[in-house]
Amino acid sequence: MSEPDIYVEAVMRSDLPAWVTACGHLAPLMAIVVFLAPIPTMQQINREKTVGGKPLLPYSSMIANSFICVVYGFLKSEPKMMAPNSVGLLLGSYYFTTFRRHVSIGAANLPGTTSQHWNGLVIFITFILLVATTLTKDLAVEFIGKLGILICMIMFASPLSTMKVVIETKSADSIPLPFTIACVINCVLWSVVGVLDMNDFNVYFPNLVGLAAGLAQLVLKGLYGNRKSSDGEND
Repeated sequence: MSEPDIYVEAVMRSDLPAWVTACGHLAPLMAIVVFLAPIPTMQQINREKTVGGKPLLPYSSMIANSFICVVYGFLKSEPKMMAPNSVGLLLGSYYFTTFRRHVSIGAANLPGTTSQHWNGLVIFITFILLVATTLTKDLAVEFIGKLGILICMIMFASPLSTMKVVIETKSADSIPLPFTIACVINCVLWSVVGVLDMNDFNVYFPNLVGLAAGLAQLVLKGLYGNRKSSDGEND
């Protein structure tokens, strides 16, 4: 980005409404809150020395998504994307390492195996670095941005599968209310920032999809509560 472009962008952002600027300050903080959400799960895994039936995909996808957002933020000179996702990358690596330490040898329902997840991450990170360093900046931004949307869609696969189970069992016990609310707030903030501040489709589109998924889960939580079965009573 040339100096005139940076100056024009700075002037445009200085004219933003105060509430949009506030969203820009809050969005990175809320993203870190969401990244911290699995800490209790990791404490449980460390305490019980087993991952039970938990999947590895949320943590490997967190690493992939955080890494691609850090690179994208670097290419776009967006500190508000780089900073929280750097934290997400570190936390995702910790979650992944903790999971690998306590997962059963030969487990293949994560989905796949831990080795497949590890190899996939190494290939993915190497590929992103090659794209970022070999393509022109504009092409790299466009390609990595669209790939980031795809990774976000993979991350949303888990909530979608959860909603299917909730509808089938008529119990929303599997939907963690505090985490879902945090995700909804996070998606609202980043949608506002993506549309009104950054004007970046690659930022606001996946967050609007995430917002829709989060709101759908809240509706299901309100409809079914924490009933253990279709004919059980609400807690």
